[in-house]
Amino acid sequence: MTVKYLIYEKGNKTAVQMSLEDYHALLASANILPDYVINGIKKGQEEGKLGMTKSTEEVMNKYKS
Repeated sequence: MTVKYLIYEKGNKTAVQMSLEDYHALLASANILPDYVINGIKKGQEEGKLGMTKSTEEVMNKYKS
């Protein structure tokens, strides 16, 4: 699996890139995850569709020290 990370100027990872083939393989492996993890993923996908997500920058600002 080839994975590339997109990184901010400060070195923080902000995204992951992979081929569709690798992505589909990753999704197939999700079937071995515990139910609470699968449910969390589904909830995150639903919240994303409803626009309930926050930008990476907004979340990172919360944790700046």
